Amino acid sequence: TEKKDDTKEETFSVDFEKLLEMNSDVVGWIRFDEPSEINYPVVQGRDNEEYLKRTFEANTNKLGTLFVDVNNPGDFSGRNTFIYGHNMKNGSMFAQLLKYKDDSFYKEHPYFYIYTPDGKVRTYEIFSAGVVKDTSDSYIMDYADDAAFQTYIDYIKQRSAYPTSAEVTTASKIVSLSTCTNVRDDERFLVHGVMIKEEAVK
Repeated sequence: TEKKDDTKEETFSVDFEKLLEMNSDVVGWIRFDEPSEINYPVVQGRDNEEYLKRTFEANTNKLGTLFVDVNNPGDFSGRNTFIYGHNMKNGSMFAQLLKYKDDSFYKEHPYFYIYTPDGKVRTYEIFSAGVVKDTSDSYIMDYADDAAFQTYIDYIKQRSAYPTSAEVTTASKIVSLSTCTNVRDDERFLVHGVMIKEEAVK
């Protein structure tokens, strides 16, 4: 079965031409390995409210769409790109992120992938996952210098529900995935991944 999965990964592709015709706000596509159902387009709106209740096809819907923070570069070139999504009761959008509360699930599925319209796929290794307050310093996305970025990396590693082995340095590019816990209004669940590979889609 392993070989089959490898083949599937190699042949997965995104038709960005078609997606951009549907919605010019599309900036990428995020995909996790099975059994996670996270496999969705990612947009960037004019603010951080627009896509909370708007689907990719621009319908008004509680599902919303996964979206990049308006203050981040939309091409994942920043030091830390935030993607927000709802934790839907039907298991869609970012509901599956909560599986990363369990370190055994993380060990089985430590990677996710972001495809971009420039024909690239970036592989991210998860290095921190845990519950935080919505006002947490985990949401800081501007760093004055390398030392400030290192302080941030140390901070979010300390807030992980379990230790991880992924290496993160001040030269790293990270992506932070945020959703609600559906337990308390002021709680969020954050999964942070570090880019370990960037290549052209086969």
